[in-house]
Amino acid sequence: MNAARAIAALGALVGLGGLGLQYVIMLGAEGAAPLQVTSRFFAYFTILTNCLVTLVLARAALKPGAGDGPNAPRIELMAVTSILFVCAVYNILLAPRWEPQGWQLVADIMLHQATPIIFALYWLARPHGRLGWRDALFAALWPIAYAAYGLARGALDGFYPYFFMDPSTTPLPRVALNMAGMTAAFIVGALLVVALDRALARRV
Repeated sequence: MNAARAIAALGALVGLGGLGLQYVIMLGAEGAAPLQVTSRFFAYFTILTNCLVTLVLARAALKPGAGDGPNAPRIELMAVTSILFVCAVYNILLAPRWEPQGWQLVADIMLHQATPIIFALYWLARPHGRLGWRDALFAALWPIAYAAYGLARGALDGFYPYFFMDPSTTPLPRVALNMAGMTAAFIVGALLVVALDRALARRV
């Protein structure tokens, strides 16, 4: 088993474990019907991104060497940038606002630290040199699509999972500015990943 496949297998298990644990915690704490809990579960960028990277890792573990579908270079760029973005935003903006305990702390570590680190290691172990600068714009489609989805569903049910995109507590122009700023930061991050990809390719 090569390094990328071994890391992918580990990451897929951690990703599935973190997602499953978080769902069980929400199911027990929300006091709501499973359908409502499931709807809230999939309202979070963190959850959706962990689903994406777990899919990428699971396929890489089952089909090592694949370079298409979820394992196409630009999809893996989208995934690695997104999961590192999750790690950064959570630890900089969200973690200081609450103190999870017990199993919630375990789930938080799995979703916001362990999976990002494992996926970054997996990406580093993959072949490099197949990304172009415009792929950074493609990668940004993920947070842009989430922003549209999050705002649309929040307008329907009144639930906004993140304070910086909640127009009920933050003026709409500020929400738009927050989303634009985060998208710009995401693109910069994706460009840095592309630059690293090209640098790693030159070393081979």
